[in-house]
Amino acid sequence: MSSTFKVFAVDDDPMILDIIQAILEPDCQIKLFSSAEDCLAQLQSETPDLFLLDISLPGLDGYSLCRQIKDDSSLRKIPVIFVSSHDTIEERIKGYDAGGEDFIVKPFEPEELLRKLKVAQSIVLSQRSLAGQLEDAEMLSSLVMASMDETGILLQFMSKLIAMESAEEIATGVLELMQRYRLDSVVQTRIGSDTQTHSTAGRNLPLEVAVIEHVRNQGRIFEFRRRSVHNFERVTLMVNNLPLEDPDFCGRLRDHLSVAAQGVDSRLKAIKTETSSRRAQEGILSALEDVGNTIMELRDAHQNNSAASSKLIVDLQETLLNSFYRLGLTDNQEKFLQDMVGDFINRMVALLNQGEQTQAALERLNSKLGQLRNF
Repeated sequence: MSSTFKVFAVDDDPMILDIIQAILEPDCQIKLFSSAEDCLAQLQSETPDLFLLDISLPGLDGYSLCRQIKDDSSLRKIPVIFVSSHDTIEERIKGYDAGGEDFIVKPFEPEELLRKLKVAQSIVLSQRSLAGQLEDAEMLSSLVMASMDETGILLQFMSKLIAMESAEEIATGVLELMQRYRLDSVVQTRIGSDTQTHSTAGRNLPLEVAVIEHVRNQGRIFEFRRRSVHNFERVTLMVNNLPLEDPDFCGRLRDHLSVAAQGVDSRLKAIKTETSSRRAQEGILSALEDVGNTIMELRDAHQNNSAASSKLIVDLQETLLNSFYRLGLTDNQEKFLQDMVGDFINRMVALLNQGEQTQAALERLNSKLGQLRNF
């Protein structure tokens, strides 16, 4: 972590502040505050790169402090990590509602705090590098909204959705669609065991994941306050800022979001099917290759056996002819043995000829397997 990375830590427990300072001070600049009011006063003259906020504070609590930070346009991009001894889904939802990015439960391990700070620093650096691109995207979004109606934006997204080939590409497309509608959203995609949660703030942020996991089983369409959640088997789309002040526009948006989410669910299902089919095809091709290799091994073994058998027949003939002279056999005895051995050799040759037919059949089978592999 860069030593120029600045952290504001707010906690009314001096011991916790001392622990945070001891853990972070070698790696970043740390400023400690015992109340939200002290922190707000310091923000008049300088801003940090990260806030660590206790929830239970005298006077203004951590949630209220976070809301004030996020309401300030110059501060809202700064990550907020809540530090609390209460680890419940209700507390996490309150933290998410207030605008927080992460949640640490007391007592915490130094490694956990350092790990979360590194993640926060990565988010900050990414946001800074993308700031110019975001401004351009917002300008382009304004132009698009001016020249394209609501349904046209949805149709454009649906036409692009067909060509999207991964869950990550789909999530990016959904977030772009939401930005065109001026909506702040979180989307979770699920393909098999791969679950990804995306927002403009980053990927798999703990508070966003906790909230999505809480609402994904609340029914197909679930709304609370300014939020609208659309749940399907493979996707959950949550919008955080429904324009409730414009009921007509809000109603149209609900319809558009439902169509978009259903389309995403269908595309994710298709991607899963395509992936399964591709893996099955790869398995079949691998099996065909193994069978082809086995056939070639059988052919080679058969060729070697045929050559050895032919040599044995020739050796047998030569051995018998040489033996006739040493054994002193009569002409009738020699003829009897020659006929007997000749009959045996003829049968052996017939078997070898059948082996050649078998070899030819193996060659034809291997050729057909090669055609299948190249299909």
